[in-house]
Amino acid sequence: MEQAMSTLSQSIKQLQRMSNDLTVKATNILSAIDAAEYLITHNASHVVKRETKGYTENLVGYFKQYTAWVKHSLSSEVAQCKPISNIVDSMEIVGCSFIVDSVNTFWFGLGGCCVLLIPSIIVSVKLAKYYRRMDTEDVFEETTYPWLVAL
Repeated sequence: MEQAMSTLSQSIKQLQRMSNDLTVKATNILSAIDAAEYLITHNASHVVKRETKGYTENLVGYFKQYTAWVKHSLSSEVAQCKPISNIVDSMEIVGCSFIVDSVNTFWFGLGGCCVLLIPSIIVSVKLAKYYRRMDTEDVFEETTYPWLVAL
């Protein structure tokens, strides 16, 4: 019984030591929650924009690093071999001069047609009243001009 009493008194003393810091810890947690709530309500858009900008800069950095590596590889490793260098140059000339330029011309022509389509629709609607079908021709009748029958 005495042993249970001493264990109980030790447990009570230990709980009292822990409970002294409990209010301070609860206050710290509540202040941290208030700070997080303030951050979310007032600075959330700024934080999201900053993180998004950092992420896009990171991705663009990867792309720039890759293109620099490709340029270095082509100029240092591939370009040393003259036949492969000539093949790469020929592919660039064929790709850019013949294929891409013709596609650009096609898209320019298609864009011009789309731009001219809108004014042509407006003009056609305005001129439609002059080209409507008529029930009868009002040019002339034979009874109105009898001298034309003799011709």
